[in-house]
Amino acid sequence: MSNLSALVGAILFAWLPEDETPHQPGPKFRPVLVINADPKAKRLLVAYGTSQNVERNGKGEITFRTTEVPGLTKDTKFCMAKAKWIPVSPQYLYQSPSAARLAVLGMFPRNRAHALRARLEEV
Repeated sequence: MSNLSALVGAILFAWLPEDETPHQPGPKFRPVLVINADPKAKRLLVAYGTSQNVERNGKGEITFRTTEVPGLTKDTKFCMAKAKWIPVSPQYLYQSPSAARLAVLGMFPRNRAHALRARLEEV
């Protein structure tokens, strides 16, 4: 991907690292929200996504409904406090070694930009 900054705001799938192994792809291919990009280091700052407890949001959390992001199959909460930098590489961003492209679900709803900014400022 030549313009990593264009991915800021994208909701995609990634093998998000676990805290115990921060420099290895994680065991679950999960939704993440791209909240920043570092083109020089070829990495993305992504917020952890979960379909658990979406009925309530804590500090730094925002939920997007399937009606807002058509690529989501479940309402998904993104946790800004659980954001991690991951390299832009097939090991982190492709579903399998044979996949040829990122699993992009869509972009965050622009009408929720104010709410997203507020959640980012909370953490």
